[in-house]
Amino acid sequence: MKTQGVVLSLAVSDAVRSLDFYRDVVGIENATLAMGMVCLELPGMTIFLAETEAFTKYSREAKRTPLLPVPATDALLSCAIATEVEVDEILAAVAGSEGKGFTAHRIPHVGGQLQYVGTFADPDGHLWQLVCNLTDTEGHTP
Repeated sequence: MKTQGVVLSLAVSDAVRSLDFYRDVVGIENATLAMGMVCLELPGMTIFLAETEAFTKYSREAKRTPLLPVPATDALLSCAIATEVEVDEILAAVAGSEGKGFTAHRIPHVGGQLQYVGTFADPDGHLWQLVCNLTDTEGHTP
């Protein structure tokens, strides 16, 4: 797997409180808040702290169908992947292992991008998302 970056997504109860904590207490000066999510850019990793409602849309069984039909989780590890083909190849390899692959889906990201997202669980049930951006922030296909 050739990643273009690693993202960890966690649910938080109050994004503003989390922003204040990570920026003002921990000292992550580049912490930002947009659309109910805090973004922490660290060397080699991005952490998104999403308010529980936003996180639930992607990762938990809710009263309505989540965007991605995968098991409920408290954390998602995500990797940016260059192509849809690579996402599909990784999911096929996982299907032939002790892990579990889930069908990839095209979904809208909160920033307006269309993404191709494949999800798999490792043998211990930890969820990984493989994310290929299909459109840029202006809606153009790269």
